[in-house]
Amino acid sequence: MEYRFSLTPRLIALALFSGVALMVLLFALGYQVGQSMAERPAPAAVSQQVSGKIDAGAAAAGTAATTAAAPLTTRAAAIRKAGQ
Repeated sequence: MEYRFSLTPRLIALALFSGVALMVLLFALGYQVGQSMAERPAPAAVSQQVSGKIDAGAAAAGTAATTAAAPLTTRAAAIRKAGQ
């Protein structure tokens, strides 16, 4: 039994297209893996925003609300301390 392998223009085009598609897919996979491994922002920035909103809300509500918001400001201080 004898096999003849001939490179027709159609086979060459298919090989080139397959190679390019493979490179594009490998690039996309590498990009996704890189994004998942990227360093995420520190939670301190988020906790500072939250504690700032809590403090601003307590100050805007007045002195009566300040005593009611005392547990919130204590928690905000704990969040700030943990973020540092």
